[in-house]
Amino acid sequence: HILSTHFSIGFYSDDEHFQILEPIAYLLGLNDKVINDLEGFYWEWQNDKRMRPWLQPMLYYHLIKVLKFFNFNDPFVWTFIIRLFSSVLGFISIIYLFFTTKNEFFKKNTHFNYLLFFTFWFFPFLHSRTSSENLGLSFFIIALCFFYSELKKNNKKSNYLLYINFSFFLGLALVFKFNLIFSVLPILLWIFLFRFNFIKIVCISIGILTALGIGLIIDSIYWGFYTNTYWQFYHHNIVLGRLNAFGTQPWWFYIPQIIIELAPLLSVFFVIALFLFWIKKIKSIFTWITLFTLIIISFIGHKETRYIFPIYIFAPLFISFFFENFKKLKFRN
Repeated sequence: HILSTHFSIGFYSDDEHFQILEPIAYLLGLNDKVINDLEGFYWEWQNDKRMRPWLQPMLYYHLIKVLKFFNFNDPFVWTFIIRLFSSVLGFISIIYLFFTTKNEFFKKNTHFNYLLFFTFWFFPFLHSRTSSENLGLSFFIIALCFFYSELKKNNKKSNYLLYINFSFFLGLALVFKFNLIFSVLPILLWIFLFRFNFIKIVCISIGILTALGIGLIIDSIYWGFYTNTYWQFYHHNIVLGRLNAFGTQPWWFYIPQIIIELAPLLSVFFVIALFLFWIKKIKSIFTWITLFTLIIISFIGHKETRYIFPIYIFAPLFISFFFENFKKLKFRN
């Protein structure tokens, strides 16, 4: 993760540049074109759009302010530190994911399983980005691991304050990357159907709504007036169809895309494992997250590989599941 943070340059998606790094430059007084840019590069930051949250640029901005206080004025140092911060947070999230899920997905505890998980290229690649996908997924994974561990116990007595705290993390994931709503909703639905507890659901609702409310307050402060960025994001991208202006793809786009782009040849086993896991463990929370996310985003015309990052982040788990259940197959080695 540290090496990836040091050697990473540029950005994976334009959004990382125009929606995160340039607004930081705007806050630092280095860019005066972000708000109401007439050339259209920052169209999502126009007053009539207001569809991007300020929370992540604000977080990085204050981190850079601390660096400037200690006389670190090199922008390359700034970007290294914010990548390092994001990468460490992402690393913590996958460590939590490993210890939370290893008894279910790594039952044999073989060297292959451990090697597969801890050398998976996607983790340091994703976590060294200053993108909203990265920060949103890190908070999403941390919250998911807590709920998975707690709900597996199915205890009637729980620490409800912890439920509020980790629900707040789930809400922050939505503030950072509102597209994660397609992965958060299946979790909430799974809890409602299979682990229903009125007090827990109230605590979860309080945590998520508090995070979303804080996001709106921050947006309104930095815009100078009240704005509902979540509604604006939905209205312009979905209702007005702005998203489809960037191109549309067929509904089956993501399956071959996973195989081709993400990790051949392991990606082949990942796709097979997904279908097998969905069939064998239909009530698993991981089935609900991956299956429903894939179904929902497949109905949206415009598709990009980064939209399936919430599915692909579980790839080592599913690949290990495949090989543990089909260990007699000759191609396993």
